[in-house]
Formats: sequence, C-alpha cells, structure tokens
Amino acid sequence: MKRSPLGIIFLTVFLDLVGFGIVLPLLPRFAATHHAAEWQIGLLMATYSLMQFFFSPVWGRLSDRIGRRPVLLISIAGSALSYTLFALAPSLLMLFVARAVAGIMAANISTAQAYVADVTTPENRAKGMGMVGAAFGLGFILGPALAGFLSHWANGRGLNPQLVVGLAAAGFSLLDLLFAAARLPESFTPEMRAQAKAAPGTRLGRMGAALRQPAIGVPIVIFFISTVAWSQLEPTLARLIQGAPFEFNAAQTGYLFAYVGIISALIQGGFAGRMARKSGEARLIVMGTFFLALGLVLIPVAQTTPALYGVLGLLALGQAMNLPCLQSLISRSTAADRQGSTLGVTQGFSSLARALGPAVGGALFGVRHPYPFWFGAVLMVLAFVLAGRLPRIPRPGTQIDN
Repeated sequence: MKRSPLGIIFLTVFLDLVGFGIVLPLLPRFAATHHAAEWQIGLLMATYSLMQFFFSPVWGRLSDRIGRRPVLLISIAGSALSYTLFALAPSLLMLFVARAVAGIMAANISTAQAYVADVTTPENRAKGMGMVGAAFGLGFILGPALAGFLSHWANGRGLNPQLVVGLAAAGFSLLDLLFAAARLPESFTPEMRAQAKAAPGTRLGRMGAALRQPAIGVPIVIFFISTVAWSQLEPTLARLIQGAPFEFNAAQTGYLFAYVGIISALIQGGFAGRMARKSGEARLIVMGTFFLALGLVLIPVAQTTPALYGVLGLLALGQAMNLPCLQSLISRSTAADRQGSTLGVTQGFSSLARALGPAVGGALFGVRHPYPFWFGAVLMVLAFVLAGRLPRIPRPGTQIDN
C-alpha cells in the first residue's frame, strides 16, 4: 500500500524536530560548562538563526533547481553532522561551529512547506501546512523531555551529558535520513520546475516592500516584535532556573521546556483555531500579546516552582494564540499568486528576530537577570498597541489584494 506523501513528510519533520528539541533547552547549560559569558551564550543561541537567515534563500533556489527531496536529504545529513560536532565539541569555539553548521543546514522546515505546497490543492493546503506545524510541535515536546531523561541517565552513570544528548540528537537525524531516503518521493516535477519563477527583487527589497503594505505590514511588525521577545527566553530562562531559588538540574530544565511545548500544542491544536473562526484572528492577537506581556513581567517575580510553571503556562497560552493567528492573518491578506513570496518574507523576519532576541537577551541577562524579561514585556506592550491597529480581517474565502 502506497503511503501518503503528507504522512511521510510529517514523520520526516517530526524526527528532525525531536533532534532539535533535545539540544535546544540544554545548550545554555553546556555553554556555561565551557566558561561562556552570558552575552556569549546569547550569541551562541543567535548563531543558528543568523545562518538560517542567510542560507535559507540558497536552499530555496537549489530546491527549485534540483528538487525538494535532495535538499531535504542534504539538510538532514547536515543536521546529523552538526549534532555530532556538538556532542564532541571540546571548547566554546567548537560549539559555535556546531551551531553555525546546524543553521546553514536548516532547510528542513521551509523545504517541507514547499513540499506540502507541491502535493496539495489550494483547498487542502491549510490542512497540509497544519500537519507540518503539528509535527514541529510534537517533536519539540518530545525532544526536551528526552533531553531531561538523557541528562539524568548520563549523570547517574558518570557520563558526559553533552556527549550523550548530542549523539542522541545525531541518532534521530540519522534515523530521519534513512526514513526519508527510503520513503520520501520527489514532489517537484519537471513541469513544476519549468513553470517556477523567481520572486522579483532582492530579499531585503521584498522585506521592505512587504512592510509598506498596510494589510500585511502591521501583522509582520507584530510578528517580528513578538518573536524577538519570545526568543529571548532561549538563553535566559534556562540560566535563570539554574540559580536560586529554583536550582533546576538538566533533567528538570528539559521537562520544563516540554511542559511549555505541551501547553502550546494543545492550544494551537484546538482552542485557538475554534476561537479564530468564531471571533477572528485580531481579537486573539490582542489577547495573546497581553498574556505575553503579563507573563514576561511576572517571570522575575515567580519565586516558587508552582508559580514558575503557572507563569510559563500563561506565556505558552499567549504564544499559542498570537503567532499562529498572525501567520494566518498575513496569509489571508495576501493575494493567491503572492503566497510563496510573502511566506518567504515572513520567514526572513522570523530568522532575524530569532537571531536578535537571544543575542540581546543574553547581553541583558549578564547585566541583571530580570532585564531581558522586562525588555520583552515592553516589546509586547508595543505589540499590544499595534494589535489594536490591525486591518480588517477578510471573511474566510475572501482576500485583500495588495
């Protein structure tokens, strides 16, 4: 029986994100063992997204030339290499090299989205994209949970947790590579390649042009600001809970990140979609930005583990309501023949935000621990104000031509 390409791409993305999720929550802790300063930890976290920003267009053009399958296989193999380098890294410099390689090879998600667009009709494309998002979310839930378990297991046996966690992530990438090589067919036919057209202008030019269009410019600005505020948590939260009064170990850190992922996945998988259909994306974006601002203010105030879990649950709720609705609003406010270009522009802003957030957050954390959370709250207050100026959202089935 022939398997659905969507099911295969779902498993491909899921396995890839499990490996990614294993490493991410413990990266600041491992960097600290190599005597990294707080600003260096932030820069280390930013390196991945910065490399992704510069190299994603390269992979996109290559996938239009040679097909989606080869690019996916190359990027997955590159991820396995980066995790192996991470596992064996004897110094902070090699950790930077490992994260740079991971960012360069991070073509997986954008190419998977292009794959979905190839094999779906416009009517069921949202469902296909939702499968990619679900695979992303599930992988990011399981990854941190495995990170916590593996760290506890390694410490109990006197092993190096960085080596164990890194090799486990590499193992998931190798499993992903074998599965994709055996099961994933090519989606980009020769006829599609002949019809493919490059988006006009430079990438920065397209980003500037998008901001000048009111229907999508304001949502993109909110998206960028929100991503900067959220991505500050990557280097700072793990470091904050290492110290008093929490003193979380590596296992507890992994479980905490998994908890945030579970809350976010549950909200995105059910509540947010129903509320968006009932009340519209704009209302959920206003609520989401408010919850994010409130949660960021409260993080430095939380002094007990239950309070910390409660605040992070509030943050996960806000994030799950905010970003998916922004992406939906941007897509529904874009003409059908510009979806690909607008998606690429949005991903460009996302990569820049994910590079800027950890770098700024790490530097501020080194000055005073509450500063990155307060700065993120100020950003979300600005996003909350902008959310009140969002353009009218078209009813389902209609579009705003821009």
